[in-house]
Amino acid sequence: MIYNLELTLEEMQQQALLKGKMEGKLEGELEGELKGKREVARNLLLLNVDIETIIKATGLAPEEINALKKQLEQ
Repeated sequence: MIYNLELTLEEMQQQALLKGKMEGKLEGELEGELKGKREVARNLLLLNVDIETIIKATGLAPEEINALKKQLEQ
């Protein structure tokens, strides 16, 4: 019985570790995707593309694009 309990605890630890790794990987992928969208939006702003087109092309919120635009104007 103690052996089974030890196995169960070990399995739970392994599952928790795997879950953490998967969540970290997903978070990193999403962060990278967002960074890429921001870079595209920035480049489109530099090309004087209108904000509505940038919203459609990137899926970013208007507030985010306006914030990028303000950064470029500084």
